[in-house]
Amino acid sequence: MATACVLIADITGSTRLYEQVTQREALTQIGLVLARMRDLIEANGGNCVKSQGDDTLSYFAHPLPAMQTAREMVEEAWPHGMSIHAGLFHGEVLSMDKDIYGNAVNTAARLAALSKPGEVLIGDDAYDRLPPEHRPLFVSLGGIRLKGKKEPTHVYSYMAGQVATQTVVFGAGQGQRGRRTESAEFQCNGKGWSISEGDSLTIGRAEECDICLAHPWISRQHGRLDLRGAQLEYTDHSSSGSSVITAEGQEFDVHRRATLLNGEGLLLLGTHDRSIADSALTYATNDLIPD
Repeated sequence: MATACVLIADITGSTRLYEQVTQREALTQIGLVLARMRDLIEANGGNCVKSQGDDTLSYFAHPLPAMQTAREMVEEAWPHGMSIHAGLFHGEVLSMDKDIYGNAVNTAARLAALSKPGEVLIGDDAYDRLPPEHRPLFVSLGGIRLKGKKEPTHVYSYMAGQVATQTVVFGAGQGQRGRRTESAEFQCNGKGWSISEGDSLTIGRAEECDICLAHPWISRQHGRLDLRGAQLEYTDHSSSGSSVITAEGQEFDVHRRATLLNGEGLLLLGTHDRSIADSALTYATNDLIPD
């Protein structure tokens, strides 16, 4: 079976358009957007399999032109407040009767469904095949369980207009060059957890999460803590977001992006209310500072 990079791009805002103009005018405007999307696909060497309703299905020989096409789509200023969101996945495809099928198509569709307006979600195989200079454009969302897949899929996000892809949160005196985090400790509601290099902890409402917090405002797979390369990283992939509060009182919102943590602080999940103690996870890193 052949491999390809599948791109599914969907229009956001078409339903609202039908409420603002006549049905004929709405169909005309949506048709123009779909035509422009097909032009972008072909200009970057892709093959547009079909465009129906509000989306396009296409495939490329390599993830780089596929991602370039997706970026151009989400960055373009579309009329009537419309925007694009997309999913991109590299894998096996089967071509038959002028259509394509297979795992890559199904996964790209699920990523497109999860993406927000102006966002492109891509799987790890496509990400790994991108040139290194393109990877800083993305934010890691960690492993996400997609319908129909046994194992979590590592997903990366590109957001239109995004300048910085990662927030770095330092505690007091934590910005020294060469500081290395050896381990980190976490506490919530009388329970404690710790991780060292190479370890990770999942946080969410689902019972299979390492840190299970059963509250309706917390997503089933809310976030993930990783200690890699002597850095503690928190990745939020929830619908409601998280907040980081350092020991010095600095507060940062984290929503579907990655944040490096140092020192001590508080991680609020799905709420900004510090009084909800069993939604607040304290963190403390154990660092080595070179002489």
